[in-house]
Amino acid sequence: MRDKILEAVNTQQNLPPLPDILIKLEQVIEDPDSCIADISDLIKTEPVLSGRLMKLANSVFIGGGREKAEDLDNALGRLGLKMVLDLAYTLEIPKVSSKTKAINQVSFWKHSFAAAVCSKSLSELFEQGEELRENAYLAGLMHDIGILVFLNFFPKEYSEFLKKIEGAEQPLEILEVETFGIDHAEIGASYIKKWWPIDPNVVALVQGHHQPLKQGAQEVVVLANELLKCQGVANGVGSEYREEEPDFAQILGVSEEKMEAIKEEVENSLNQVSSIFSN
Repeated sequence: MRDKILEAVNTQQNLPPLPDILIKLEQVIEDPDSCIADISDLIKTEPVLSGRLMKLANSVFIGGGREKAEDLDNALGRLGLKMVLDLAYTLEIPKVSSKTKAINQVSFWKHSFAAAVCSKSLSELFEQGEELRENAYLAGLMHDIGILVFLNFFPKEYSEFLKKIEGAEQPLEILEVETFGIDHAEIGASYIKKWWPIDPNVVALVQGHHQPLKQGAQEVVVLANELLKCQGVANGVGSEYREEEPDFAQILGVSEEKMEAIKEEVENSLNQVSSIFSN
């Protein structure tokens, strides 16, 4: 089954391509000759995206409470170009999702966005290199994309699998390997690498997001995912199996006070997640 799945992933683009606006936006942002006006003009071609970015720029999540951004140029300046791109992905990526009822779409994308926020925060908290900080958000956002790949390539088989494992006392990824010979982390990374123009470092973080936790913050997506599960922010897919909460402080080599601060930051961030997909 594993070979059949990987062959399908490498020969068929069953998920929609990345929305054009994301590819164009990334090109403009990376162009050293571009300016805020160029980026603003591009985003204005997508009124829904433009409106939501304005809303986010004035939200508490982004640091609202200051003088309100009255126009898109001002909003983009407040957000910063990297955050504009990250949030554009956040708002556009759900459009590639299957409309299947096999998973809870709201829970899935709330968890994905929360993982993005947490991954980015952790990469900054642990003072990781620029490369990881640049990629942590997008890797967190895309970490479970393999579940959508399963559902698009093998909708009947994976939907039946999800029903079968309800109440199972093993993690989803373990049950996937037992059934299909591959888990959603690997199949998701394989699909992204083949079909989407995404940084290879993001692909590596997606593929490794179920690695065992260990000391060192290179595992920011792993840690973000685990922290969210422990706080009950599940992705709405499959078994609700939870192991006993690990001693994160000991694993990471940080004080209990620091760990509490990390958890509080995660919890505060979650309060803003629902507004992203409210419309």
